[in-house]
Amino acid sequence: MKKFCFLALVFALTAVEAPAQTTVANFDSPACSGRAVGVYQGIDFSLSPWACENPGLTGQTGTSISWYHRIYSGDFKLQTPGTLLSLSAATSSGSGTLTISTDAGESYSHSIDTTFQKLLTGFTKAASLITVKYSGGRTIELDNIMYQTGSVSQTPGTLSLSATLTWDDGTPVAGSLNLSQVAGTSPRTLGTFAINSSGSASGTVNIDLTQPDPLTFQVVLMGPNNTALGAPATFQVVRMMFPSTMTGIMAKIVLSKSTTTIKSFDMGLVP
Repeated sequence: MKKFCFLALVFALTAVEAPAQTTVANFDSPACSGRAVGVYQGIDFSLSPWACENPGLTGQTGTSISWYHRIYSGDFKLQTPGTLLSLSAATSSGSGTLTISTDAGESYSHSIDTTFQKLLTGFTKAASLITVKYSGGRTIELDNIMYQTGSVSQTPGTLSLSATLTWDDGTPVAGSLNLSQVAGTSPRTLGTFAINSSGSASGTVNIDLTQPDPLTFQVVLMGPNNTALGAPATFQVVRMMFPSTMTGIMAKIVLSKSTTTIKSFDMGLVP
């Protein structure tokens, strides 16, 4: 079993408080259909040519929204200023980079393909105007838009995370990443996060900060068939790495393709 100190730098950690009350626009209840979507579940979509449809993509849970004009950027507005927490996104063909930004100055980018995936923005500031940019234009599909009224207070423990993983030959890592926290003698699974075609993984975890310092974690790289690739890596992180004032850690990880061990990583703290 390999051990790494501060391997938490593998992830981009953004502390967010779990919302006490949220709204999810799922475009199914109430039903949404046709072009020129107006106000739906407290969101005004009339600023851009949004349409409700169901292209039947992998992972689709019902109706989604897309643009019915050939554009690459569109807007919607929260009727009451709030924080965009997450959304599901896919593209009806190909792949590309989706960027979400707000008039509060926050921005989030992630690659998408023809399989719906839940994206956690990590936003904490209340905003009104949300701008969506996608390089594939009207092939964009959005669903399950979750937002909370007002801002999100920062607190350690509940964290959104993301990582970019590549092999030492430059190709992206495939499969998924399993993260656990060791409590006593037993690991407690924090989550298993799929690695997309560009080698990126993201999700949300709930870390138990009441455990003895330093906190102990295990990470396992899982193959496409959900089997472990190599032995778990164990690492420890002191609790001071999770202050409420920290907004993130940016990291890029390179792994040895022959041994599946970490060869190097570059990181940067986000104040």
